[in-house]
Amino acid sequence: MEMEIKKDVYVLTGEIADLLEEGKYSEVKRRVSLLHPVDVAEIIASLDVQKQVLLFRLLKKDQAIAVFEQLDFEQQENLLHHFTDEWVAKILNQMSPDDRMELFDELPAKVVKKFLNLLEPEQRNIAASMLGYPENSAGRIMSPHVIDLKEFYTVEQALSRIRRLNPPEELAYTAYVIDAERHLLGILTLRDLILASPEERVGDIMSRDFVFVFTDDDQEKAAQIVQKYDLFSVPVVDREGRLVGAVTIDDVIDVMEAEATEDLHRLAAIVTTEDEYLRAPLGKKIKSRFLWLAILLIMGTFTSFVMQSFEGILQAAVALSFFIPMLTDTGGNVGSQSTAVVVRELALGRIEGPSLWKMIFSEALIGGILGILLGIVAVARVIFLRESLLLGLVLAISVWIIVFISNLVGVFLPVLFKKMKLDPAIAATPVITTIVDIIGVFMYLEIAQKILPL
Repeated sequence: MEMEIKKDVYVLTGEIADLLEEGKYSEVKRRVSLLHPVDVAEIIASLDVQKQVLLFRLLKKDQAIAVFEQLDFEQQENLLHHFTDEWVAKILNQMSPDDRMELFDELPAKVVKKFLNLLEPEQRNIAASMLGYPENSAGRIMSPHVIDLKEFYTVEQALSRIRRLNPPEELAYTAYVIDAERHLLGILTLRDLILASPEERVGDIMSRDFVFVFTDDDQEKAAQIVQKYDLFSVPVVDREGRLVGAVTIDDVIDVMEAEATEDLHRLAAIVTTEDEYLRAPLGKKIKSRFLWLAILLIMGTFTSFVMQSFEGILQAAVALSFFIPMLTDTGGNVGSQSTAVVVRELALGRIEGPSLWKMIFSEALIGGILGILLGIVAVARVIFLRESLLLGLVLAISVWIIVFISNLVGVFLPVLFKKMKLDPAIAATPVITTIVDIIGVFMYLEIAQKILPL
């Protein structure tokens, strides 16, 4: 079904491009008016800039705003540069505050200042207030247009207020109960209101057991709370407990995508940039990868120093060198696996207190068992190559130690970085691999020196 929808949009893109070329604008308006904003945004993204601007101007006002919010930042910026100030003002004033803030976060300060002056006073105050919160905080991604009710309202009065507020769809399912100073007292859902009697008081049916985030909390914390408690939104309060907005599920999805991309880049030892990687200039792409690669290259020379210090035993038993790549690959792979698991659990906030020691014990046990199993495989390889059984013993012991240590290093390094207030993902796969290579080669040659009769 999904492939058919994608195919339809692809076909429509070609047809609409042809209609625009032929000047049949009324037919274009008719066709796009029947489409979902996401599909229209996909069509616009596939057109050249001139046709993008033309198609966007053909959209009805409400549809135009909905489509604009679905476009990527780069496409939004391109369109804004081709519009008059009047059109830009119309779009920015109608955008939801959180989507508008996401756009402002990507624009240069001079451009943001210009756009702020195009906003109506109320919208300008909202935007200026949100810009005052730290970057990547809950305050920067929240929507201030929440349903706020007083606890003395009747259900009938509450429903009447919701109709007057006309909240956006993502904020229509949860209402927040506040006092005269806007302190958050409780929450209730639209379902609670619909099922209650019209005469009941909001204060009697609201829930006083609720979770919230502060305006300066990290956006990732807000995302974790929404995910953990299966919420449509989470309220955002200031340090005095006053309600200022809510982070909605659509914002959470954007945060999770951005955080996952950032962690993936760091796990690959790529320094993340403000730009999306594919859109970043060539120089930035090279810079984002060079720094870590240079550090890892320098770290990798320690492996050479280790091998040089054991030059005598390597010359006496050349067969030892045959198995070094296998050992380093195995140690790196094991360390990478455990690192990926731990970074994921840390990102979800699941490793704290007793759960940390439980994971350490579990990974130590896993590392020990994997070491035994892989050691047997290594011995089998020695036998297959018709090398001495004593060398097989050296290899088996080395594999067990390397796997065990690699697994624990993969667990401890991200946790250590977390304790140091650094991103655990910095303990990237190449970093783990390089560290394990140094340890592995040293342990292997040290064990060989003690066991082999040289």
